[in-house]
Amino acid sequence: MNPTIRSACVACIASSVLWAAAPAGAGAESTEGTEGAVGAPGLANPFFPMETGIKDAKHSTPEAQADMLKDLGYPGTDHMGFAGLREKLQALDARALKLFAVYVGATIDGDPRYDPALRSGVEALRGRDAVLWVFLQSRKHKPSAPEGDPLAVEVVRELADIASGAGLRVALYPHVDFWLERVEDAVRVADKVERKNVGATFNLCHFLKVDREENLFPRLAAAIPRLTMVSVNGADPGGPSWKELIQTLDRGSFDNARLLSTLEALGYRGPVALQGYGIGGDVHENLKRSLEAWRRISARAAGAGADLLAPGLAAWREPRGEWLIAGKASLDPRDEGRLASEPGSGVAINGARGSTANLISRLEHGDVEAHVEFLVPRGSSSGVYFQGRYEIQVLDSFGAKDPKHSDCGGIYERWAGGRGFEGRPPRSNASRPPGEWQTFDVVFRAPRFDASGKKTANAVFVKVAHNGTVVHEDQEVTGPTRAAAFEDERPAGPLMLQGDHGPVAYRNIRVRPIGSGAGADAAPGAGR
Repeated sequence: MNPTIRSACVACIASSVLWAAAPAGAGAESTEGTEGAVGAPGLANPFFPMETGIKDAKHSTPEAQADMLKDLGYPGTDHMGFAGLREKLQALDARALKLFAVYVGATIDGDPRYDPALRSGVEALRGRDAVLWVFLQSRKHKPSAPEGDPLAVEVVRELADIASGAGLRVALYPHVDFWLERVEDAVRVADKVERKNVGATFNLCHFLKVDREENLFPRLAAAIPRLTMVSVNGADPGGPSWKELIQTLDRGSFDNARLLSTLEALGYRGPVALQGYGIGGDVHENLKRSLEAWRRISARAAGAGADLLAPGLAAWREPRGEWLIAGKASLDPRDEGRLASEPGSGVAINGARGSTANLISRLEHGDVEAHVEFLVPRGSSSGVYFQGRYEIQVLDSFGAKDPKHSDCGGIYERWAGGRGFEGRPPRSNASRPPGEWQTFDVVFRAPRFDASGKKTANAVFVKVAHNGTVVHEDQEVTGPTRAAAFEDERPAGPLMLQGDHGPVAYRNIRVRPIGSGAGADAAPGAGR
């Protein structure tokens, strides 16, 4: 094993209980615990400023804007419409910067439906992995009115087909007072369009203008299967004007770190755009402050780990069987082999029968630290599968004097040719009595592969601590263990919770990437 990775991981495990209990971060203005965070590892999402925030008297040309972005360290920007697009592309290309999107409009009840320059503009974008950021307007239909859906579906399908011919995607852009006003409108239309290259956008400022903050995470959870783009900014929720709802990222009370952590838990790895409409002032200074804030906020979100139960069950793939969310789990006083629950949030239970489908996370991980809390009744069993392939056993093993690989904390055996092999028992039995919450703190190193896809190194459980007691160190796993979700091996994969071996409850499931094998790229993926 690489000694650098091992030493880093050993240091991590000592603090895992602390970060597992920590919140994702305070509002944008908070600096608590962020010393040195600007240089700390953050989220993998590309972060770019929208054109709304890169223009002023000193930066009025594509060349001046591109120079500024390059100097500050941004990876690129977007463009509004098709006028000047080729000049923008030339300026970005000369500085090795990316054009992430082109913001274009369409009307669902007019003719022409969209800018006639769109077709030639799309050709200029061929092969650039860009997005058509499409807003939809109507003179006949009120904002969000579903009566306009058939017309919207027709025009979006036409745009999607044009975009697909050039290898581009379409992301529907919700905008206040437009027909497509809300993120749920974008999801509804995208679902009806039924094109693989059509998705939805979540725009923080427009959401805060038309919806309530308490609806934020349910809206994100519903949007995640279609979510292609996200825009953020500093904001004071409840403010009546754009002055409060669009600020530089270092200002405002809105908790962007929590938003980013939830997006990570939901498996969103796509671009995050910085909205800058109407802020005014020196754009260089605005962008500098916002990028520094992004690094702090992103580092806090990544450092806290993605809480996979923060959005309820939305961070887990469907089908989810009979899994339910509760506020508390405990032994059933009438039957110690079963669980009782109380209403609330934060605890996942595998149904009233105690047997249902396995839970598989949307998030995929490579090298990772994970903190998992679980509770089993008498005689029950489950398992936590890293990358959906390599299991740490969950079992009522209280009092077992000679623990085996099949006891709690064991690395479960592999299975081939009708026999089991390579199971690893825990060093000692750290199990608590049934009905008590227990913890796993795991440092996992993903298998390595060369450019041809050939495996060059096995997966490794660098360290596993059960209730604070180290039960494994540097244990290689040569392949998926028994009852894995996948028989192959890859650089990244989801977390899986076994749900069909008896009653079990989980809570406070946090994962955070570490090292160079931090995970895989996801593919799920007027003013502005």
